[in-house]
Amino acid sequence: MPKMRLKNTMPNKILNRKIHAQVANKKLVEARHKQIFTAAIKLFSDRGFQSTTMRGIASTAGINLSQLYNYISSKDDILYLFYKHSYAQWMHFYDRLEDEEKDTVELLKDLVKSMLQYAHNKPKEILTLYTETRHLKHDYLHSVLDAESAMIKKLEYFIKRGTKEGVFRVNDPFIIANIIQYLIVIEALRGWSIMEKYTFNKYANLITDIILDLVGVKNKQKD
Repeated sequence: MPKMRLKNTMPNKILNRKIHAQVANKKLVEARHKQIFTAAIKLFSDRGFQSTTMRGIASTAGINLSQLYNYISSKDDILYLFYKHSYAQWMHFYDRLEDEEKDTVELLKDLVKSMLQYAHNKPKEILTLYTETRHLKHDYLHSVLDAESAMIKKLEYFIKRGTKEGVFRVNDPFIIANIIQYLIVIEALRGWSIMEKYTFNKYANLITDIILDLVGVKNKQKD
């Protein structure tokens, strides 16, 4: 059956809240922002947002504390940069779903295993991603939730495409997309229990099979 193209009505801009900087050089600001949130990711992941100080971020980033405020206004800005960076990484994976040349089932399997490996390599960062949203300012929170919704929409449209092709058998693509997203990060949330029983490869194969079952892939297509 030929591939079916579905219009993907993704928002044009996500995570585009402006962070005030006193420095006019945009390239320098971008470089410093990367330096700052890279340092902050480790501290947020190890200590949590509340216990991380601006002085600690500045020290880890190798920037004088007074200079730090030339590029950001508050710790809230840094938390937002963390989310912006993290969702950019996730969106990179979901963009692969727009490849209409590759076999749909193989595309899903490759995507799931790649994302499981990414989550496995960054468990603390993923856990922080899902536990620190309560500290985001109102407008930052809405921007982050828009990014989460955008990822789910990409997956939902992909499932609809597979259903139109007759490859998937799904009645409610939206809820299945949300369940798949949860399964991708379940190691970070429940790894203390799961990973005592399974090697990563065994765990990744099990999660992949569960997701293939969720979208109604026949057994012979799994192999």
